[in-house]
Amino acid sequence: MSGAQLIADKVAEWSRNNRVQLNTDKCKELRISFAKKKQVFESVKVDGKDLEIVASAKLLGVTISSDLSWNKHINEIIKKASKRLYFLVQLKRAKVPCEDLGLFYTTCIRSVLDYAVPVFYYSLPKYLIHELERIQKRALTIIYPSLSYNEALTCMDLVSLNDHHLNLCKDLFNCIVNDKSHRLHYLLPPLHKANKFNLRRTR
Repeated sequence: MSGAQLIADKVAEWSRNNRVQLNTDKCKELRISFAKKKQVFESVKVDGKDLEIVASAKLLGVTISSDLSWNKHINEIIKKASKRLYFLVQLKRAKVPCEDLGLFYTTCIRSVLDYAVPVFYYSLPKYLIHELERIQKRALTIIYPSLSYNEALTCMDLVSLNDHHLNLCKDLFNCIVNDKSHRLHYLLPPLHKANKFNLRRTR
């Protein structure tokens, strides 16, 4: 019996003991492997039923692929944000002030692009970063059609989306480092202590 099956059996047993009914139709199996040769594994079973093997799965709104790439997740984000750009166009046609259009963008569109960004930001290739940046460029073109991208950023007191995401990641990391009660603080390595010895060369 595989280790995955043992874990699945423990989960099923816990659910029965806590009166939680597992829906095997909604339970999926996501296999992550970088082996060049395809390996044959026994399918995981729950209550005697084989779980469906999928190439990707969504966990708390984040799409995780079996190859650990973020293409599918970014594509879903872009589709969701692009649909909301339509409402921004309608507000522009209704002659809503630019300040209010900017507020709509940051709250309803950019928030979609920001969701869970510390999870995947440092793993994104440049072309996916550019695809996300294009959404913000399109939004600012709608709000300020006569201005360049940099000029529109200045008018709205914004930074590029890439810089914004970098700041979000830095803020989260600093929060984890400085707050010992943070749930992720225990994952950090111990702080480096200064050398107590006097060396000839200070470097």
